[in-house]
Amino acid sequence: MKTYSVVFGCSPIGDKRYEGDCRTPEGVFHILELRKHAKWTYFLLLDYPNAVSWRRFYERKRRGELPDKSTVGSAIGIHGVPVGYDKAVDTKSNWTLGCISLKTEDIREIYRVTQKGTRVGIVR
Repeated sequence: MKTYSVVFGCSPIGDKRYEGDCRTPEGVFHILELRKHAKWTYFLLLDYPNAVSWRRFYERKRRGELPDKSTVGSAIGIHGVPVGYDKAVDTKSNWTLGCISLKTEDIREIYRVTQKGTRVGIVR
């Protein structure tokens, strides 16, 4: 187990509620796919939304806490930063639309030792 400095979605407080809220989902997820990415070095796709995410989303919808046409979202992953932007992690600049972002060297290390199915816990 290892801990990395990361940044989250541009609205970093609280669990992801719906697509477009700029929040990062909290909980336990698994890696579905690992791929190279031209902009962020690597992208590790998470299984968001999972059963827990769907349950939370539908409960919030039922209580009227979400916009009428909101959707749960998708394509949440772990990735690097744009070239030369490692400082975003150092300064805790939450810039993504909901993904988890790490320094370039950190995402390279994670990519080398990770495989499909790896369990990922997202907590603040």
